[in-house]
Amino acid sequence: MDRNSHTPYLESRLSRWQTVAYRLFYRYYKARAEKKGFKNNYRPEPGLTSALGEKSLQLKARLNWNQPLVSSRYVVFDTETTGFYPYQGDEIIAIGGVVVENGAILEESFHELVNPYRPIPPAVTGITGITDEMVADKQGVCSVIGDFLDFVGGATLVAHNAAFDLAFMNIKLKWYTKTEIYNPVIDTYKLARALCPELGCHDLDSLLKHHQVELQGRHTALGDSLMTAQIFLYYLQLLEEKNIETLKQLYYYLHIKNTLTFST
Repeated sequence: MDRNSHTPYLESRLSRWQTVAYRLFYRYYKARAEKKGFKNNYRPEPGLTSALGEKSLQLKARLNWNQPLVSSRYVVFDTETTGFYPYQGDEIIAIGGVVVENGAILEESFHELVNPYRPIPPAVTGITGITDEMVADKQGVCSVIGDFLDFVGGATLVAHNAAFDLAFMNIKLKWYTKTEIYNPVIDTYKLARALCPELGCHDLDSLLKHHQVELQGRHTALGDSLMTAQIFLYYLQLLEEKNIETLKQLYYYLHIKNTLTFST
């Protein structure tokens, strides 16, 4: 028997083990959060979670790693949250996104507030301007993620420090639907490190200043998405100059650059 014939079975078992581990991990930190007083009573309807899971799987089936970078459709997005730790009770309070296609930022945009079903810390309100009253009548996170996936469709996602935003979304998708966001993701932080290594810092504020992007709506999900999109357009031009033309080539380029960076 060819060893490759075992691959689907092993992948299936691995996926199951990952899901079980994820749920146990989440339960542990959820219990810790509740001990600190961050009890979350959010419970999405079963029909909503099944529909959300189907959306994720449909997008997974449409992946195309050979799509050209220049003409691809992108959704540059950002989230606002109650804190930094999705595994310890922090929640999404806003999701925003803008569309980039054919080298331009389109008028299409997405912005929804999210009811976190827990108090928003005063410090977060001071930074984002989002109050408990503003989210009290808004949808829960699964509904908003579903709306966001409808907006995204098969587009490639772009975010700054994308792992942070995706962690908040995927923890809910894994918990309620046993799926995750399968769209290709480009991280402008990693792009900046690869394309502009001479910069001392690659956080968003440093990049906005370096690339002379006008500040508009900083620390709002939609505002940060729009400013990140402007940086991303500039990086697309640099990638074209390097003859990096497809998503697959970009991933390989970033892998090589990051490997060289961390090995020195």
